Amino acid sequence: MRSLALTSILFACACSSGPFDRPKLPDNPLGDECKAGEPPREPDLMRWRPDGRAQLSLVRQHGIVAVRYEPKGCDFDLEVLPNCSGKGTYAFSPYSSDDTKNSHSETELKANLPIGGVELGGYFKDGHVLRTDVQLAGILALPPGELYPRDRLEGTDCDRATHVVARIYLGGFSMVAGAAKTVEGGASFFSAGLRARDDAGVERVTSEGVASACERARNEGTELPTCNVPLRVGLLPLGTAIDPQDYLPDPKDGLPPLAVADKHGCIDKAQLWDGTRCVNIQSHEHEKECPEHFYLDAAGKECKACIPHLLARGCP
Repeated sequence: MRSLALTSILFACACSSGPFDRPKLPDNPLGDECKAGEPPREPDLMRWRPDGRAQLSLVRQHGIVAVRYEPKGCDFDLEVLPNCSGKGTYAFSPYSSDDTKNSHSETELKANLPIGGVELGGYFKDGHVLRTDVQLAGILALPPGELYPRDRLEGTDCDRATHVVARIYLGGFSMVAGAAKTVEGGASFFSAGLRARDDAGVERVTSEGVASACERARNEGTELPTCNVPLRVGLLPLGTAIDPQDYLPDPKDGLPPLAVADKHGCIDKAQLWDGTRCVNIQSHEHEKECPEHFYLDAAGKECKACIPHLLARGCP
């Protein structure tokens, strides 16, 4: 159970009068040997590639991060699109949470840490357990009322984007492997460290962030460069956002749902799917006429190029 001490947090949401129609995946998107299910909206990143976490840290400093998020084998694949980003910045809020995940098999590991990239199955030999200790010290989040349709993204790779990153949970973590009686229970290996724990037969798998810096970040309520590893992300589907007043927060963490994805990516209240593309439904005085293969934006002021192979911006 995570213990939360949330000083303040900004929710990535906007008002909508549309129904809560959660998109569904195919019956078994992960393959016959995997359990079917929807991609988690807030996946942990500790099994992700280290360069993926590093790239996310870099790109988020220059705008809103666009990603491609989809099933890949028995994992879910998260790809940062560095050549595509949205206008805006993330706001930092202090946040305190400690968590430990014990995985006894590769299947359980993938359930605990769904974003793949690093193969860790070899650590389960001889019945060993893989333990992940996480210490969170802050959250970066989109401003309240933020709505992200596809045409707010700019760059050469935006046609591949499926989500934007609405929240980034920052902190540090460690991962160790060993016999269950040795690694399960007791103090966090991240906060205490292997030397402090003095446990023989414990193999350090990976560690990022500095425990003392995370304690300082919590006490000061600030972001520190040695405790700002992206360890979890909240993903906002490109489509229609929701009003948090319309839906109760998640009882586990007190946070409202991130978003409801309009399956065509149309902008809520401003556009409607006409069977071929999203068209503007708001009336505007002196609307411009756009040339072929262009559409008028929701404000009725600018012609934007449509993208033939995207439902969200299909050409008529």
